[in-house]
Amino acid sequence: MEIVIDKSALQDVLKKAISATEKKSALPILSNFLLEAKEDKLVVQGTDLEVHVSVSVFAQVEKEGTACVNAKKLNDIARLLPSEKVHIKLEDNSLKIKSGKTKYSLPTTASEDFPQMYPFPEENAFIISGAHLQNAINKTLYASSKEESRYALQGALFKTKDSNLIDVVATDGHRLALYTIEKTGAGEISIVVPQKALNELKKLLTGMEDVEVAATSQYTFFRTKEWILMSRLLEGAFPDYTQVIPNEFTIQVILDKKELIEAVKRVSAVVEGDAKPIRFTLKTGILELRSFSKEYGEAIDELEIEYEGENFVIGFNAKYIIEAVEAIDEDRFFMKFTNPNAQTLIQPLESENYKAIVMPMDIPA
Repeated sequence: MEIVIDKSALQDVLKKAISATEKKSALPILSNFLLEAKEDKLVVQGTDLEVHVSVSVFAQVEKEGTACVNAKKLNDIARLLPSEKVHIKLEDNSLKIKSGKTKYSLPTTASEDFPQMYPFPEENAFIISGAHLQNAINKTLYASSKEESRYALQGALFKTKDSNLIDVVATDGHRLALYTIEKTGAGEISIVVPQKALNELKKLLTGMEDVEVAATSQYTFFRTKEWILMSRLLEGAFPDYTQVIPNEFTIQVILDKKELIEAVKRVSAVVEGDAKPIRFTLKTGILELRSFSKEYGEAIDELEIEYEGENFVIGFNAKYIIEAVEAIDEDRFFMKFTNPNAQTLIQPLESENYKAIVMPMDIPA
């Protein structure tokens, strides 16, 4: 293979593929890139056998071919190249790189040993907006489980809702986030995509592209004109999220996003650790927030709200409230309650695309 490529284009394509590679692996091939020069582009692949990324970029191809080279070293070198034009050539099992007066010669590995990406399953594909997919990931992934024992919850469920809608759902058992996006095409899915694959997608998406989505029994695929991501699916039962979201509530209040987040952060500052208990008390015209710790004392804050019912007290993990509310794009939002022992719904005032459920936390008086 032999190509001439712009330095910035090379840096960009390597940056997009590098995090899919395995830096420390019993299989050395997984710490490599597979480079392929064909037609008028350079295609770079990286994989850890769980996630496989293939990214293409325009290049002047002098000779088609492939090369397999250490990913970290090539990425490091690309960031240091002095000239805007980079000449890359495979010669005598070495990858020769020339930029200005700087030259490198990197050892290569047999390209045929690099794991192959499976064919994209065209027959059940559908299309979604890249911007909507970005939103779905950003507004749900925070709720996915970080516990290794909850394997099926370490990602997000993508499930066909109606003929033209997909629900994207994440939960760790204590909270749940749901974002609904539109799709075009007849394909249907019900799959759980791992956190790593979703984080890789965030790096690849610009928000301007359309994304083709498809799945087999073991893998899911996301494809645009510039890149393809293939990921192994998570196995195991994902809970029926429709049963977690109540249809009716006894109390509904409207809150200001910025005011509530700042108040929760102020009040929870007296509590250490991940589980920062905070008590919400609804009184006539007021939401009172209170946190307490034996070591650091007590904090109380009040927000003015429209509420005229009896006093209502419920406890939460402050972190769960902050993350659920931060995902809302609007300035104001609903909090809907049933009773102190039941889940609370958080959703935007206008949009119905996003919903968050937070389970209550028992806080001693």
